[in-house]
Amino acid sequence: MAVLEHYNIRTKDLNATIRFYEDIIGLKVGPYPGKEGMGCWIYDERDIPVVHVMNLAEGRDEMAVNFTQTRLDKISPGTSIEAHGGGAVDHVAFRCDDYDGFVEKLEANNLPYHAVSFPGFHLNQIFVNDPSGVTCELNFLKPGYEEGQLGTVDLATAK
Repeated sequence: MAVLEHYNIRTKDLNATIRFYEDIIGLKVGPYPGKEGMGCWIYDERDIPVVHVMNLAEGRDEMAVNFTQTRLDKISPGTSIEAHGGGAVDHVAFRCDDYDGFVEKLEANNLPYHAVSFPGFHLNQIFVNDPSGVTCELNFLKPGYEEGQLGTVDLATAK
């Protein structure tokens, strides 16, 4: 595998999903090949559309919904496009900066989160759900350390 390109979220609240990924995660909505209001692509700081969003609310793009449900029926019979959360996918992770700033944003927006520290890996993590129930893992490498400078970790003592 070369690189993870994007993941797709099906949401019933497109605006709340956009606000979450822009205001909380720090990504930005950019060019989208579909009709306005039917979904969006959300870009990282490299201008890569890493999150694709499909709108399942009223007025949605029925052709896109039918296309997706047909695909689901073929590869996973019985799976509904209306599913909430990540299904078998546990979470999606983002590398982030400014741990304290993220905590302030989460608390200011009354978003529940779970923080974990792995001192041996020089890593702090925050887990938070988006409006569609998809868990986002936010990874903060401690200042002065580069990716790959990892030690060992004892999961029993991780806080």
